[in-house]
Amino acid sequence: MKLSLPVAISFFYNVTVPTHSVKRQAVKKRLALHKRRTQIRAEISTLKRDRASVKREEFDAMSKTLRQLEKNTNDLATQLTRIAQIQVEVDVIKRALVKAKLLN
Repeated sequence: MKLSLPVAISFFYNVTVPTHSVKRQAVKKRLALHKRRTQIRAEISTLKRDRASVKREEFDAMSKTLRQLEKNTNDLATQLTRIAQIQVEVDVIKRALVKAKLLN
């Protein structure tokens, strides 16, 4: 049986963990999210300094961007939680296969 997720097996503990490529992807996503959040905060601080010159359209665009950022953050948290749950399920199946001597 070939697993679709890349995993590394720890020899000290009978646990599998995601390989670096999965971790790197998660880190890249978090860094991109952090960068975008920093850009938005910079835009907000600029708007706070120039309150008199803010048009309604700009305010609406910023509000929409912030709502989208919050939605994306929530979606990412949900996806990472689900990935962790799937990894646990894969580990259980793999341990069962090893115990039944169907997998090395």
